[in-house]
Amino acid sequence: MKYHSLALPVLLAASAAFGAETAPKPESVTKSAAPVVIDGNLNKDCWKNVPAISVDFIGTKTGTKSETPHMSVKYLWDDHYLYIGYETFDANLVAVPKDEFQGPPNNRRQGCEIYDAKKDGAKVDVAEFFISFGDEHFCWELHHNALNQFNDVLCVVPDPSWPVSKTAMVTYGIILAPNEWLQDEGEYTVATAVKLKPKADGKPSTVNDSSDEDTGYTGEIRLPWRSIGAPNAAQTWIENKPAPRQPGPWKMEGQTVSLLAVMQDGDLKERYHHSSPTRKPDWFHKTQPAWPLYIFSNP
Repeated sequence: MKYHSLALPVLLAASAAFGAETAPKPESVTKSAAPVVIDGNLNKDCWKNVPAISVDFIGTKTGTKSETPHMSVKYLWDDHYLYIGYETFDANLVAVPKDEFQGPPNNRRQGCEIYDAKKDGAKVDVAEFFISFGDEHFCWELHHNALNQFNDVLCVVPDPSWPVSKTAMVTYGIILAPNEWLQDEGEYTVATAVKLKPKADGKPSTVNDSSDEDTGYTGEIRLPWRSIGAPNAAQTWIENKPAPRQPGPWKMEGQTVSLLAVMQDGDLKERYHHSSPTRKPDWFHKTQPAWPLYIFSNP
């Protein structure tokens, strides 16, 4: 993984230990029989038997679900990728693009706003995912919206004992590095897609049009293992002399990962919902020990 800014010295000091809280029991994520085509469609065979995870726990409470569904998520994996598939049920889709593109030179992607700064901070709709391989001080925060715009933010939560925690680069106890984008791994690349769900009249839901009633959208995200910080022990290489060695298939079976799915719906008073039944209200970044824990299995 390549880093570009002030995050590097902090990461070198980061501990890999869990906090005092007990980690949740891991749930199984099955291996896909074939690479997943990223087109935003969750009706493909690969997703049909994957259980949907509710993303409906209210953000300001613990263990309390909303009365209506807001989002569900599914996970798959293979030798090169983690796959995220999700569905939203939003009746008024709002998505605002950033003016900038991020990512590797050959895989630039347009960012999305998580609030509308041009409209006095008006709320928008964003699916968010927090990913950590067992480190409560480090995670990736991903944002994805109905226009297929995508952010990847490197996040570090310094321990209060670290000198860096007393510096101006730490806001709300978190170091956010939005320019530390996810890297591709050779031919294995980050990819995203969305598909708008049909309205009652059979036409696709609309984005940024409050005159009709939407039904939401489905989205897919494909993440190379190296990009999200998978354990070195799972990495393999293909010796291709005299050329430099090339990445081989990752041995992820039996590895675990913490994954928190979040839905931000700007139309709701309680606009944040998430997938953890035990998480206490706080910044999502600071509650990693209570995020759902998953183990990669191969049926």
